[in-house]
Amino acid sequence: MSSPSKEEKPTKRDSLSASGRRPSISASGRIALGPRLSSIKMVNPTSLFVISKVTSEVFNEDNPPMDWADAGLLIPHEAIRRQMKMMVQSVNAMPDSPEDKEAWKITLFSKWFVDYFYESVHEHHDAEEKIYFPWMKTKTTIPEKEFSGSHVALMSAMDDIKKVCNQIMNKQGKGCSSAVKKLKEDIPMFDADMRAHLKEEEETVPELLRNNFTHEEEGLIVEEILQAGGLALAKKFLPAVLLAAQEWMSEGFYADFVGSIPPPIKHLVDNYYMPDFENVVMNMRDAPTLAAKPNLKRVPCCRIPFCFPCDYMF
Repeated sequence: MSSPSKEEKPTKRDSLSASGRRPSISASGRIALGPRLSSIKMVNPTSLFVISKVTSEVFNEDNPPMDWADAGLLIPHEAIRRQMKMMVQSVNAMPDSPEDKEAWKITLFSKWFVDYFYESVHEHHDAEEKIYFPWMKTKTTIPEKEFSGSHVALMSAMDDIKKVCNQIMNKQGKGCSSAVKKLKEDIPMFDADMRAHLKEEEETVPELLRNNFTHEEEGLIVEEILQAGGLALAKKFLPAVLLAAQEWMSEGFYADFVGSIPPPIKHLVDNYYMPDFENVVMNMRDAPTLAAKPNLKRVPCCRIPFCFPCDYMF
């Protein structure tokens, strides 16, 4: 039996190095906490996307993404879909009756789901319900019943999965055959439902955006979402966004996207968030597929007084 395929880490492009731009400042005068799509001029749509790498069920060679309205949804959605692909792969790799010596596999995976995936997706849905969709409703009508109903059902499913993962962690992965069975049943169903929900949004939202709002207006509300999530969300979700973007964005688009990250935040991403995501978070997520227990070593804090990374990381 061949081993499960591992997620390919995209080759890091030179654009991940310092861009030389001045810090991006939001309308409130605060430093932006992530990339600012609204600062990027999208002149030639065909040069923005690598269509073959887009995982959307809506966009393809016959119906390619075209502009900021499409890209704005693809940025979080592509990251979520790629994380879910690896999540399902890990669940499928779990032994039906884990031996004690395999307990670390399901324990680390459970911790990843609870601490990273659940928190990131929950924050994403909360931002849509509390900030993004109410903003859209100021100028247009959205299928609120369908979108909100999907969110409720999806979060209920995630809550159930989280409970199972907490049970596994409380037992340190031992004697968890019934919990593993539950994960093998629930996670593929959640994956299918979540993909259907993302498809529904990608079919509906972009057209409403471009018919009722400007790129700049949408940028302001996205900045509000980033500020609400704070550095805690940036630490957990931004690396996944960037790793996905390296695949589906063209080199030029990706360079501009990364270049829009303010230098203080980019320092955190390059030196703390991304190394920890690749060395710790991804190994937790992929634990069921690994032959040996990984060494989950985070980037240490320097402990220098008034150090910016230490103040916001630890």
